[in-house]
Amino acid sequence: MKYYVGIDFGGTGIKVGIIDENGKIVIKDSFVTDPSKNGDEIVKHIAECTQKVMDDSKLPQDDILGIGVGCPGLLNPETGQLKVVVNIPNLNGVYIAKGLTDILGKPAFLDNDVNTMSLGEFYYGAGKGLKHVIALTLGTGVGGGIILNGELYRGASFTAGELGHVSIARDGKYCPCGNSGCLERYVGRDGIIENFMISKNKGVETSIDKYLEDGEVTPKAIAMAAGDGDALSIRVLEETGKILGSVLATLVNALNPQAIIIGGGVSNAGELILGPARIEMMKLAYSIPANDVVLVKAKLGNDAGLVGSASLAVANLK
Repeated sequence: MKYYVGIDFGGTGIKVGIIDENGKIVIKDSFVTDPSKNGDEIVKHIAECTQKVMDDSKLPQDDILGIGVGCPGLLNPETGQLKVVVNIPNLNGVYIAKGLTDILGKPAFLDNDVNTMSLGEFYYGAGKGLKHVIALTLGTGVGGGIILNGELYRGASFTAGELGHVSIARDGKYCPCGNSGCLERYVGRDGIIENFMISKNKGVETSIDKYLEDGEVTPKAIAMAAGDGDALSIRVLEETGKILGSVLATLVNALNPQAIIIGGGVSNAGELILGPARIEMMKLAYSIPANDVVLVKAKLGNDAGLVGSASLAVANLK
């Protein structure tokens, strides 16, 4: 049996796990990141955490073939260098993949966390068995990964898949990226809440109050209220789905995928968003590619980061 290590690296924590060749998680653990350490010290700490998980697994070390690291921020997957890590600036410029290889003696690979999620779904989730897949994560932001002919497409400067910053309205909402009308501003967490609150503050009736967490309106609360028949919540999620579907239609026409996979926290609304998105996508896309694509929810759930990161090693060592 072949095994692969996945490192899901974030601003405050490190999740390390090992999957087998079927994508099953054999072992996983989590650790705390200390952003005050210098870059080399952080890499050494990540390596120590990884070694602990490998030792705890009791697996033959030679059967663990490689390591994949999924990380937010700007990076170079070809050189394994982190360029800009907003939450941990001490890692800016650090060659994390080489550092892990030097310490652990295993080939290590680095990529954007959304790309790794896409690979995980491609190999072991909703895209298993397909060749052409687009994956989107809907959360605070909106990210994307594109897999064509079985290979992750990164683009000339490794920024392919920034689907959250496709502009859908020339004079639309301002986005922190500097553009206006970005998709993220409409179907990301804040956009959904903003749309809901505009109507709520105008006095539109809603039963959402019983679903609030600490009095806060969230996409989860909106989805729960919608599932209970709240008309405002249903309308907001339907509008979100239609906006998403219009962009998906463009992707279908341009890239002709077999599947579009939706993950991230907002995707937990399920068919309340995916249903309207699917209808709008099918209506606006050319019929031939539209008939060959399915729009589905991601399958890996909370393990997407780990399985996806490990899948990066699978992709590079196949």
